[in-house]
Amino acid sequence: MTFKANDLLTEQIAQYLGKQIIQGEMKPGERIQELRIASELEVSRGSVREALLILQRRHLVDIFPRRGAVVASISTRDVRDFFDLWFLLLERVVQNLAAGWQNDDLARFIELMAQLEEAKRRDDLQAFYDYGIEFLSALYRHADNRYLTDTLNDMLPLTQRCLYAILRAGQSQMERTHLFLESLLKTLIARDTARLKQMVADFGRDYSQLAQSAAEALEGRG
Repeated sequence: MTFKANDLLTEQIAQYLGKQIIQGEMKPGERIQELRIASELEVSRGSVREALLILQRRHLVDIFPRRGAVVASISTRDVRDFFDLWFLLLERVVQNLAAGWQNDDLARFIELMAQLEEAKRRDDLQAFYDYGIEFLSALYRHADNRYLTDTLNDMLPLTQRCLYAILRAGQSQMERTHLFLESLLKTLIARDTARLKQMVADFGRDYSQLAQSAAEALEGRG
């Protein structure tokens, strides 16, 4: 294994570009101009290339011979397959948390729900999205299985892209998401594992349809 002194820099570049892709500032199929980005960020072109390889592994960028890197497209089939796996894994996490939480394990979730409520009240999409991702990340820490945790974290950038597209559809999606998370937390507190299973399955199906509609709209604009 070769040591690279600029690994932290390439991760920072990857996060910078990834955020633009996730939030729709860079569109599906858009060519990523390495020289422009290197100049804009005052970094080497090699660092940008390394960052693009990171984003390729995160399913945010496609790299083609002689064509270079482009923002990855996401089809309705891609979304459906992704949501099928994501909510299957998410169900495992919440079941584990419901069965095993103790003492202050749920304190952070209660705090985040208050912050989500306030962001929804202000119609602040960015804040609501950020707190929602924090809520997910907090859930993942209770997977109690490092391979499951690693898989969910590897999927997080694509999760973020789908969630942002759904929330951008309007206030009603913020309401829907908030209601689900609020009900999820109450059911976790009650340790009602049977209801959790049904809730996650139903919401996953509905959210998948929303994300597929968002992907279809993007394909149409392409």
